[in-house]
Amino acid sequence: MGKSYVIKTNEYMRMGRDLFLQFGVSEQHAESLLNNLLDADQKGIYTHGFHRIAPVYIRHIKQGNINPQPNFILVKDEPNIKIIDADNGLGAVAAEKAMHEAIRISQERGVGVVGVRNSNHFGTAAYYSEMAAKEDLIGLSFTNASPGIAPTGSSKPLLGNNPWAIACPSHLDYPISLDIANSIVARGKIRLAAAKGEPIPLGWSLTKDGKPTTDPNEALESGIILPIGDYKGYGIALMVDILTGILTGSNFADEVLSFETNGKRKCGHLFIALNIQSFMRIDEFKERIQILVEKIKAAPKLDERREVLLPGEIEWTKKLNQQEGTVKVLEPFVCDMKELCQEYGVELPDYQAAE
Repeated sequence: MGKSYVIKTNEYMRMGRDLFLQFGVSEQHAESLLNNLLDADQKGIYTHGFHRIAPVYIRHIKQGNINPQPNFILVKDEPNIKIIDADNGLGAVAAEKAMHEAIRISQERGVGVVGVRNSNHFGTAAYYSEMAAKEDLIGLSFTNASPGIAPTGSSKPLLGNNPWAIACPSHLDYPISLDIANSIVARGKIRLAAAKGEPIPLGWSLTKDGKPTTDPNEALESGIILPIGDYKGYGIALMVDILTGILTGSNFADEVLSFETNGKRKCGHLFIALNIQSFMRIDEFKERIQILVEKIKAAPKLDERREVLLPGEIEWTKKLNQQEGTVKVLEPFVCDMKELCQEYGVELPDYQAAE
Protein backbone atom coordinates (compact mmCIF):
# COMPACT_ATOMS: atom_id res chain seq x y z
CA MET A 1 0.00 0.00 0.00
CA GLY A 2 2.90 2.41 0.64
CA LYS A 3 2.89 5.40 2.94
CA SER A 4 -0.35 7.08 3.98
CA TYR A 5 -0.90 10.77 4.57
CA VAL A 6 -3.68 12.90 6.01
CA ILE A 7 -4.98 16.13 4.48
CA LYS A 8 -7.82 18.33 5.70
CA THR A 9 -10.93 18.06 3.56
CA ASN A 10 -11.38 21.85 3.34
CA GLU A 11 -7.85 22.08 1.90
CA TYR A 12 -8.60 19.23 -0.49
CA MET A 13 -11.62 21.17 -1.75
CA ARG A 14 -9.77 24.51 -1.86
CA MET A 15 -6.91 23.04 -3.89
CA GLY A 16 -9.31 21.43 -6.36
CA ARG A 17 -11.36 24.63 -6.76
CA ASP A 18 -8.20 26.67 -7.37
CA LEU A 19 -7.19 24.24 -10.09
CA PHE A 20 -10.53 24.07 -11.90
CA LEU A 21 -11.20 27.82 -11.73
CA GLN A 22 -8.16 28.29 -13.97
CA PHE A 23 -9.93 26.35 -16.70
CA GLY A 24 -13.21 28.24 -16.62
CA VAL A 25 -15.10 25.80 -14.39
CA SER A 26 -17.46 27.63 -12.04
CA GLU A 27 -16.97 27.29 -8.30
CA GLN A 28 -20.32 25.49 -8.01
CA HIS A 29 -19.45 22.94 -10.68
CA ALA A 30 -15.99 22.40 -9.19
CA GLU A 31 -17.62 21.73 -5.81
CA SER A 32 -19.93 19.10 -7.34
CA LEU A 33 -17.05 17.21 -8.93
CA LEU A 34 -14.75 17.51 -5.92
CA ASN A 35 -17.40 16.22 -3.52
CA ASN A 36 -17.58 13.11 -5.68
CA LEU A 37 -13.79 12.69 -5.80
CA LEU A 38 -13.47 13.29 -2.05
CA ASP A 39 -16.11 10.65 -1.30
CA ALA A 40 -14.14 8.13 -3.39
CA ASP A 41 -10.86 8.96 -1.65
CA GLN A 42 -12.45 8.76 1.80
CA LYS A 43 -13.76 5.30 0.93
CA GLY A 44 -10.35 4.19 -0.32
CA ILE A 45 -11.49 4.05 -3.97
CA TYR A 46 -8.39 5.96 -5.07
CA THR A 47 -8.79 5.07 -8.75
CA HIS A 48 -11.83 7.39 -8.86
CA GLY A 49 -10.60 10.17 -6.58
CA PHE A 50 -8.18 13.08 -6.92
CA HIS A 51 -5.91 10.86 -9.02
CA ARG A 52 -8.25 11.41 -11.99
CA ILE A 53 -8.03 15.21 -12.03
CA ALA A 54 -5.04 15.56 -14.38
CA PRO A 55 -5.41 12.63 -16.83
CA VAL A 56 -9.19 12.78 -17.17
CA TYR A 57 -10.66 16.17 -16.30
CA ILE A 58 -7.96 18.81 -16.86
CA ARG A 59 -6.58 17.08 -19.91
CA HIS A 60 -9.95 16.81 -21.62
CA ILE A 61 -11.00 20.35 -20.70
CA LYS A 62 -7.77 21.63 -22.27
CA GLN A 63 -8.40 19.54 -25.39
CA GLY A 64 -11.92 20.91 -25.72
CA ASN A 65 -13.58 17.54 -25.09
CA ILE A 66 -15.18 18.62 -21.80
CA ASN A 67 -17.08 21.90 -21.79
CA PRO A 68 -16.18 23.82 -18.58
CA GLN A 69 -19.24 26.08 -18.92
CA PRO A 70 -22.04 23.84 -20.20
CA ASN A 71 -25.59 24.95 -20.89
CA PHE A 72 -27.73 22.13 -19.50
CA ILE A 73 -30.96 21.78 -21.48
CA LEU A 74 -34.09 19.89 -20.45
CA VAL A 75 -34.96 18.04 -23.66
CA LYS A 76 -37.71 15.79 -22.25
CA ASP A 77 -40.07 16.94 -19.53
CA GLU A 78 -42.72 14.42 -18.52
CA PRO A 79 -44.28 14.23 -15.04
CA ASN A 80 -42.07 11.32 -13.90
CA ILE A 81 -39.39 11.34 -16.58
CA LYS A 82 -36.84 13.97 -17.62
CA ILE A 83 -33.88 13.96 -19.99
CA ILE A 84 -31.06 16.49 -19.62
CA ASP A 85 -28.56 17.33 -22.35
CA ALA A 86 -25.25 17.88 -20.52
CA ASP A 87 -23.65 19.85 -23.38
CA ASN A 88 -20.43 17.83 -22.92
CA GLY A 89 -19.99 19.24 -19.42
CA LEU A 90 -18.45 17.53 -16.43
CA GLY A 91 -20.29 14.25 -15.92
CA ALA A 92 -20.36 14.55 -12.14
CA VAL A 93 -22.12 17.91 -12.35
CA ALA A 94 -24.80 16.71 -14.76
CA ALA A 95 -25.25 13.48 -12.81
CA GLU A 96 -25.71 15.26 -9.47
CA LYS A 97 -28.26 17.60 -11.04
CA ALA A 98 -30.11 14.64 -12.55
CA MET A 99 -30.27 12.62 -9.34
CA HIS A 100 -31.46 15.66 -7.38
CA GLU A 101 -34.28 15.93 -9.90
CA ALA A 102 -35.08 12.21 -9.70
CA ILE A 103 -35.24 12.52 -5.91
CA ARG A 104 -37.54 15.53 -6.10
CA ILE A 105 -39.92 13.78 -8.49
CA SER A 106 -40.02 10.56 -6.46
CA GLN A 107 -40.83 12.46 -3.27
CA GLU A 108 -43.82 13.98 -5.05
CA ARG A 109 -44.89 11.14 -7.34
CA GLY A 110 -43.40 7.89 -5.98
CA VAL A 111 -40.78 7.34 -8.68
CA GLY A 112 -38.49 9.69 -10.57
CA VAL A 113 -36.45 8.77 -13.65
CA VAL A 114 -33.93 11.16 -15.18
CA GLY A 115 -31.65 10.45 -18.14
CA VAL A 116 -28.57 12.40 -19.19
CA ARG A 117 -27.20 12.59 -22.72
CA ASN A 118 -23.96 14.02 -24.14
CA SER A 119 -22.07 13.69 -20.86
CA ASN A 120 -18.67 12.57 -19.57
CA HIS A 121 -17.17 10.36 -16.88
CA PHE A 122 -19.24 10.84 -13.72
CA GLY A 123 -17.03 9.26 -11.04
CA THR A 124 -18.38 6.50 -8.83
CA ALA A 125 -21.90 5.31 -9.56
CA ALA A 126 -22.67 4.75 -5.86
CA TYR A 127 -22.27 8.45 -5.10
CA TYR A 128 -25.59 9.13 -6.87
CA SER A 129 -27.58 6.13 -5.68
CA GLU A 130 -26.48 6.99 -2.14
CA MET A 131 -27.80 10.54 -2.59
CA ALA A 132 -31.25 8.95 -2.79
CA ALA A 133 -30.60 6.58 0.12
CA LYS A 134 -29.73 9.55 2.33
CA GLU A 135 -33.27 10.83 1.67
CA ASP A 136 -34.81 7.46 2.67
CA LEU A 137 -35.30 6.50 -0.97
CA ILE A 138 -33.90 3.66 -3.04
CA GLY A 139 -31.50 4.99 -5.65
CA LEU A 140 -30.28 3.41 -8.89
CA SER A 141 -27.63 4.85 -11.20
CA PHE A 142 -26.24 3.61 -14.51
CA THR A 143 -23.69 4.83 -17.04
CA ASN A 144 -22.08 3.53 -20.19
CA ALA A 145 -18.35 3.70 -20.87
CA SER A 146 -15.76 3.20 -23.60
CA PRO A 147 -15.49 -0.29 -25.16
CA GLY A 148 -13.59 -3.08 -23.45
CA ILE A 149 -16.02 -6.00 -23.34
CA ALA A 150 -16.55 -8.16 -26.42
CA PRO A 151 -19.98 -9.75 -26.86
CA THR A 152 -19.77 -13.42 -25.90
CA GLY A 153 -18.60 -15.35 -28.96
CA SER A 154 -16.86 -12.32 -30.51
CA SER A 155 -13.33 -10.91 -30.44
CA LYS A 156 -14.32 -7.27 -30.97
CA PRO A 157 -14.62 -5.05 -27.85
CA LEU A 158 -17.90 -3.21 -28.39
CA LEU A 159 -19.27 -2.51 -24.91
CA GLY A 160 -17.96 -0.63 -21.90
CA ASN A 161 -17.76 -2.10 -18.42
CA ASN A 162 -20.88 0.07 -17.93
CA PRO A 163 -21.03 0.56 -14.13
CA TRP A 164 -24.28 0.58 -12.18
CA ALA A 165 -25.21 1.01 -8.54
CA ILE A 166 -28.15 0.44 -6.19
CA ALA A 167 -28.37 1.88 -2.68
CA CYS A 168 -31.07 1.69 -0.04
CA PRO A 169 -31.39 3.20 3.43
CA SER A 170 -30.90 1.01 6.46
CA HIS A 171 -30.90 0.99 10.26
CA LEU A 172 -27.08 1.18 10.12
CA ASP A 173 -24.87 4.28 9.96
CA TYR A 174 -24.59 3.80 6.22
CA PRO A 175 -26.74 2.61 3.31
CA ILE A 176 -26.55 -0.87 1.81
CA SER A 177 -24.82 0.05 -1.41
CA LEU A 178 -23.83 -2.06 -4.40
CA ASP A 179 -21.56 -0.47 -7.03
CA ILE A 180 -20.08 -2.68 -9.73
CA ALA A 181 -18.71 -2.60 -13.24
CA ASN A 182 -19.27 -5.55 -15.55
CA SER A 183 -15.67 -6.38 -16.49
CA ILE A 184 -13.78 -8.99 -14.49
CA VAL A 185 -10.87 -6.61 -13.90
CA ALA A 186 -9.96 -2.96 -14.40
CA ARG A 187 -7.79 -2.23 -17.43
CA GLY A 188 -5.37 -0.43 -15.10
CA LYS A 189 -4.39 -3.75 -13.50
CA ILE A 190 -3.41 -5.11 -16.91
CA ARG A 191 -1.32 -2.01 -17.59
CA LEU A 192 0.37 -2.45 -14.20
CA ALA A 193 1.23 -6.08 -14.99
CA ALA A 194 2.68 -5.03 -18.36
CA ALA A 195 4.81 -2.34 -16.68
CA LYS A 196 6.14 -4.90 -14.20
CA GLY A 197 6.70 -7.53 -16.87
CA GLU A 198 4.38 -9.92 -15.05
CA PRO A 199 1.76 -12.29 -16.51
CA ILE A 200 -1.94 -11.78 -15.92
CA PRO A 201 -4.27 -14.54 -14.71
CA LEU A 202 -5.96 -16.67 -17.34
CA GLY A 203 -9.54 -15.49 -17.72
CA TRP A 204 -8.85 -11.75 -17.64
CA SER A 205 -8.46 -11.13 -21.37
CA LEU A 206 -8.22 -12.51 -24.89
CA THR A 207 -5.84 -11.90 -27.78
CA LYS A 208 -7.10 -9.98 -30.81
CA ASP A 209 -7.75 -13.43 -32.35
CA GLY A 210 -10.00 -14.33 -29.44
CA LYS A 211 -7.59 -16.73 -27.72
CA PRO A 212 -7.09 -16.81 -23.93
CA THR A 213 -3.86 -15.10 -22.88
CA THR A 214 -1.69 -14.45 -19.83
CA ASP A 215 0.39 -11.85 -21.70
CA PRO A 216 -0.65 -8.33 -20.58
CA ASN A 217 0.74 -6.80 -23.77
CA GLU A 218 -1.46 -9.04 -25.92
CA ALA A 219 -4.39 -8.05 -23.71
CA LEU A 220 -3.69 -4.34 -24.15
CA GLU A 221 -3.28 -4.78 -27.90
CA SER A 222 -6.66 -6.51 -28.24
CA GLY A 223 -8.41 -4.13 -25.85
CA ILE A 224 -10.59 -7.01 -24.64
CA ILE A 225 -11.45 -7.48 -20.97
CA LEU A 226 -13.66 -10.42 -20.16
CA PRO A 227 -16.98 -9.74 -18.43
CA ILE A 228 -17.99 -10.96 -14.99
CA GLY A 229 -19.91 -14.23 -15.15
CA ASP A 230 -19.13 -14.82 -18.83
CA TYR A 231 -22.28 -14.28 -20.94
CA LYS A 232 -24.18 -12.94 -17.92
CA GLY A 233 -21.79 -10.01 -17.55
CA TYR A 234 -21.96 -9.35 -21.27
CA GLY A 235 -25.76 -9.33 -21.05
CA ILE A 236 -25.78 -6.88 -18.15
CA ALA A 237 -23.31 -4.57 -19.91
CA LEU A 238 -25.49 -4.65 -23.02
CA MET A 239 -28.66 -3.80 -21.10
CA VAL A 240 -26.97 -0.94 -19.24
CA ASP A 241 -25.83 0.45 -22.60
CA ILE A 242 -29.43 0.30 -23.83
CA LEU A 243 -30.64 2.16 -20.71
CA THR A 244 -27.93 4.82 -20.83
CA GLY A 245 -26.80 5.16 -24.42
CA ILE A 246 -29.74 4.15 -26.57
CA LEU A 247 -32.62 5.32 -24.37
CA THR A 248 -31.19 8.77 -23.57
CA GLY A 249 -30.07 9.56 -27.13
CA SER A 250 -26.36 9.43 -26.28
CA ASN A 251 -23.43 7.65 -27.87
CA PHE A 252 -23.40 3.89 -27.32
CA ALA A 253 -21.20 0.84 -27.86
CA ASP A 254 -17.97 1.75 -29.69
CA GLU A 255 -19.15 5.34 -30.26
CA VAL A 256 -18.10 6.16 -26.66
CA LEU A 257 -14.46 7.24 -26.80
CA SER A 258 -11.82 6.17 -24.28
CA PHE A 259 -9.93 8.63 -22.08
CA GLU A 260 -6.83 8.05 -24.23
CA THR A 261 -8.65 9.35 -27.31
CA ASN A 262 -8.94 13.04 -28.16
CA GLY A 263 -12.62 13.60 -28.79
CA LYS A 264 -16.00 14.15 -27.16
CA ARG A 265 -17.31 11.07 -25.33
CA LYS A 266 -21.03 11.97 -25.29
CA CYS A 267 -21.85 9.10 -22.95
CA GLY A 268 -25.19 8.61 -21.22
CA HIS A 269 -26.46 8.09 -17.67
CA LEU A 270 -29.75 7.05 -16.11
CA PHE A 271 -30.93 7.75 -12.55
CA ILE A 272 -33.94 6.31 -10.74
CA ALA A 273 -35.29 7.18 -7.30
CA LEU A 274 -37.98 5.04 -5.67
CA ASN A 275 -40.01 6.40 -2.76
CA ILE A 276 -40.16 3.62 -0.19
CA GLN A 277 -43.17 5.22 1.47
CA SER A 278 -45.15 4.55 -1.69
CA PHE A 279 -44.68 0.87 -0.81
CA MET A 280 -44.59 0.83 3.00
CA ARG A 281 -43.68 2.94 6.02
CA ILE A 282 -39.98 3.75 6.12
CA ASP A 283 -39.64 2.40 9.68
CA GLU A 284 -41.19 -0.89 8.56
CA PHE A 285 -38.77 -1.06 5.64
CA LYS A 286 -35.76 -0.49 7.92
CA GLU A 287 -37.04 -3.08 10.40
CA ARG A 288 -37.24 -5.62 7.58
CA ILE A 289 -33.77 -4.60 6.38
CA GLN A 290 -32.48 -5.13 9.94
CA ILE A 291 -33.89 -8.68 10.00
CA LEU A 292 -32.24 -9.41 6.65
CA VAL A 293 -28.88 -8.02 7.78
CA GLU A 294 -29.02 -10.03 11.01
CA LYS A 295 -29.65 -13.19 9.01
CA ILE A 296 -26.66 -12.41 6.77
CA LYS A 297 -24.36 -11.63 9.69
CA ALA A 298 -25.44 -14.83 11.48
CA ALA A 299 -24.83 -17.04 8.45
CA PRO A 300 -22.14 -19.72 8.99
CA LYS A 301 -18.69 -18.51 7.90
CA LEU A 302 -16.44 -20.44 5.56
CA ASP A 303 -13.48 -18.82 7.33
CA GLU A 304 -13.95 -17.70 10.95
CA ARG A 305 -11.30 -15.02 10.41
CA ARG A 306 -13.38 -13.32 7.71
CA GLU A 307 -16.63 -11.52 8.41
CA VAL A 308 -19.60 -11.85 6.10
CA LEU A 309 -19.92 -8.34 4.69
CA LEU A 310 -22.68 -6.26 3.14
CA PRO A 311 -22.25 -4.53 -0.22
CA GLY A 312 -20.48 -1.22 0.39
CA GLU A 313 -19.59 -2.08 4.00
CA ILE A 314 -15.82 -2.03 3.45
CA GLU A 315 -15.91 1.38 1.77
CA TRP A 316 -18.28 2.94 4.29
CA THR A 317 -16.28 1.59 7.22
CA LYS A 318 -13.20 3.32 5.81
CA LYS A 319 -15.09 6.58 5.36
CA LEU A 320 -16.66 6.53 8.82
CA ASN A 321 -13.28 5.77 10.40
CA GLN A 322 -11.66 8.85 8.89
CA GLN A 323 -10.72 11.49 11.42
CA GLU A 324 -13.38 14.21 11.21
CA GLY A 325 -12.57 16.85 8.61
CA THR A 326 -9.74 14.86 7.04
CA VAL A 327 -9.08 12.33 4.31
CA LYS A 328 -6.36 9.69 4.35
CA VAL A 329 -4.53 9.33 1.03
CA LEU A 330 -1.63 7.32 -0.37
CA GLU A 331 1.77 8.48 -1.58
CA PRO A 332 0.78 8.69 -5.30
CA PHE A 333 -1.91 11.24 -4.28
CA VAL A 334 0.77 13.43 -2.68
CA CYS A 335 2.91 13.17 -5.83
CA ASP A 336 -0.07 14.17 -8.02
CA MET A 337 -0.92 17.01 -5.64
CA LYS A 338 2.62 18.44 -5.63
CA GLU A 339 2.91 18.20 -9.40
CA LEU A 340 -0.43 19.90 -10.11
CA CYS A 341 0.09 22.67 -7.54
CA GLN A 342 3.53 23.45 -8.93
CA GLU A 343 2.42 23.35 -12.58
CA TYR A 344 -0.59 25.62 -12.07
CA GLY A 345 0.67 27.88 -9.30
CA VAL A 346 -1.77 26.62 -6.66
CA GLU A 347 -0.94 26.75 -2.96
CA LEU A 348 0.10 23.31 -1.73
CA PRO A 349 -2.02 22.11 1.22
CA ASP A 350 -0.40 20.89 4.42
CA TYR A 351 -0.27 17.13 4.75
CA GLN A 352 1.07 14.85 7.44
CA ALA A 353 2.07 11.22 7.65
CA ALA A 354 -0.77 9.10 8.97
CA GLU A 355 -0.28 7.54 12.38
